[in-house]
Amino acid sequence: MSAVTFDEVTKQFGDVTAVDRLSLQISDGEFMVLLGPSGCGKSTALRMIAGLEEISSGILTIGERVVNNIPPKERDIAMVFQSYALYPHMSVARNIESPLVANRAARVAPAERTRRVEEAADILGLRDYLGRKPGALSGGQRQRVALARAIVRDPEVFLMDEPLSNLDAKLRTQTRLELVELHRRLGTTFVYVTHDQVEAMTMADRIAVINNGELQQVGAPQAVYERPANLFVASFIGSPPMNTVAGTLVADGDTPFVRTSAGPILVAESARVATTGTAAHGNSVIAGVRPEHLVVGTPADGLTAIVENVELLGHERHLICMVGEERMTVRQPNDSPPPAIGEKVGLRSVPGEVHLFDGVSLERIGE
Repeated sequence: MSAVTFDEVTKQFGDVTAVDRLSLQISDGEFMVLLGPSGCGKSTALRMIAGLEEISSGILTIGERVVNNIPPKERDIAMVFQSYALYPHMSVARNIESPLVANRAARVAPAERTRRVEEAADILGLRDYLGRKPGALSGGQRQRVALARAIVRDPEVFLMDEPLSNLDAKLRTQTRLELVELHRRLGTTFVYVTHDQVEAMTMADRIAVINNGELQQVGAPQAVYERPANLFVASFIGSPPMNTVAGTLVADGDTPFVRTSAGPILVAESARVATTGTAAHGNSVIAGVRPEHLVVGTPADGLTAIVENVELLGHERHLICMVGEERMTVRQPNDSPPPAIGEKVGLRSVPGEVHLFDGVSLERIGE
C-alpha cells in the first residue's frame, strides 16, 4: 500500500505557519495535485512527505507506517525537482543508475541495475541517449532523465515539485501527456505540486487546492471547476478566471437576482437559496460567472459593460469588458464580428450558471 495520509499536520517556521492542520487522504495509486499560489505551503507539504522538513505537529503516514520520525532514505519515495539536478560529468545511463549505487545499503546487483536502467529508458524514450551527457540534451530530455532516475528506484510514492516549470510551452504540453501515461503504466502514487491550474486540471485524478497553508477544497478537477467551495477557489481555477461582482440578493419575487451597481444578475433555479439560512433577501453576496457563461446583448440586458479589448485566439475570442469598476471577460466563438472597442453592451448570465458566495465569509452559498 502506498497511500499517503496527512492527519492534522502542521509545519511552523518560528512564528510563521506554513501548513496549518492539513488533513488529506491520498489513495494508493492516485495522481494527486497540490495546487495553489507561490508561498501557499504546497511545496512544504510535499517536503514533509519526503522527510526534508520536520513536522511540527500531527501525524503523517505512508502506507501503514507513521513516518514522522523516519529519515528520508527509509521512506521509499522518489522526488523530482524543478531543477533537473543531473550529474554533468556522467552519461545519461549513469545518471539514471545513480540512486541504485549511491546508498551502500540499498545497492543493486549490476545485472539488475542494467535491466532497470534500460526499462526506465524505454518507458521515457531515452534508449538512444543513454551514452550522451546532460549537456547534449534538450530541456525536455533532461527532465525525462530526472524522471527515469526516479523510476529505477521503484518507490512507493513519486513526489514532483514543479517539474515542468523550466520547459517552454510546447514541451510542457508534451511532458504533461508523458507524465499521465507514465502514471497509468506504473500505477504508483503520484503527488505533484504546481501553481499552474492548467497542469492540475489536465493531469490530476484529484486536486487539493491550498491557500495560506490551509486546504481550501479537494476533489476531481471538473467537480472543483463546476462547484468551487469558496471565492478563492472560484477565482484561482479557470483560465480566464471566474468573473465576480458584489451585490445584494433580492429573493422576495418569483425570480431571484443579485442587484449590483452595474445592473441585475439573474440567479435562475435558486429560489431555494433564499430559504437555506445561508443567504436571505437583502444579504450581501458575491456573484460569480464563468467567461463561457456570459452572453453579450443590448445595453438594456443585465449588466451594463464597456468593451475594453478584444483578444482573438483563433478558434475563439475573449471580450474584456469594464463593468463598473470590475473587469470581466466573456468567451465567445469567432463566428461573427465582435463589438467595437468602447462600445456599450449588456451582459447576461446563462440560466443556472451563477455561483453565489457569502459577502462576509466568501464561502459558497447553496448546493
